[in-house]
Amino acid sequence: MMLPRKLYYLTLYLKPRIASMPSPPTPGLKLLISLMKPLVAMAIALLSVNPNLNAQSAFTSENNLTVAEQYLLAAANEARANQGLSPLHLDPVLTEASAAHARAMADHDAISHQFNDEPDLAERGAIAGAHFSLISENVGEAPSSVIIHDLWMHSPGHRANLLDPNVDSIGIAVINRDNQLYAVEDFASTVQTLTLNQQEHTVAGVLSKTGMKVAETTNDARQTCMMSTGYAGPRQPWFIMRYTASSLNEIPTQLKARLSTGKYHQAVVGACPTTRRSPFTAYNIAVLLYP
Repeated sequence: MMLPRKLYYLTLYLKPRIASMPSPPTPGLKLLISLMKPLVAMAIALLSVNPNLNAQSAFTSENNLTVAEQYLLAAANEARANQGLSPLHLDPVLTEASAAHARAMADHDAISHQFNDEPDLAERGAIAGAHFSLISENVGEAPSSVIIHDLWMHSPGHRANLLDPNVDSIGIAVINRDNQLYAVEDFASTVQTLTLNQQEHTVAGVLSKTGMKVAETTNDARQTCMMSTGYAGPRQPWFIMRYTASSLNEIPTQLKARLSTGKYHQAVVGACPTTRRSPFTAYNIAVLLYP
């Protein structure tokens, strides 16, 4: 839906500030780089809710979002819709992480992606209980959420986070301190929590669509998944593919190439827990191929 427009003037003694934390791709999982870029606020902005800006954070809705937070969510999804992107799902766990950081910014009377007494963004998300393969963050400070969103949309780094097609979830928090709003938006590509059986069943389904016969998972296959080399059990596979992924709906290109040779007629899938300490969530899979 289109948000109605309303004109607001920025008071000069309150200086809006924003900072963006994008997540550029790296081999494997995404890492985080901080980008600090203060901007001068625009006078014209969007508003779909109560015009009493100083009182925005005093009102709550049925889903426990303040009016300011509701505005940021609606504005973010409107911006994405205008670009043909899917809307972001409001994630309560990410919102909890956002709220903790927004309170920290208000307490420090400053904007930052990490203060000395708190973990970094990825750790904060994981500690809150979020499961993700990518996470990024926008933070801002201004007299209204309208100005904050407008600043974000006029900053390349913040706009890229808002319009990232790879994220599907968002956490939003706005804290009011002395009529100045401290806002946090955490974006993530969430990873579904699956049991080992569910992981193996999902991969087996993908393999079956290629025409490969998939046998029942064995303890040997799971043990092989946990090994860096070699295999467990008396039966020697002709080929083993071990991989880590945040999605199980696709198999690696190298594995597809092996299957296309026609040399293999049976596969066994083994999943295993990750042993690597990381706030990012991923699945560990081993596919054993037999003649």
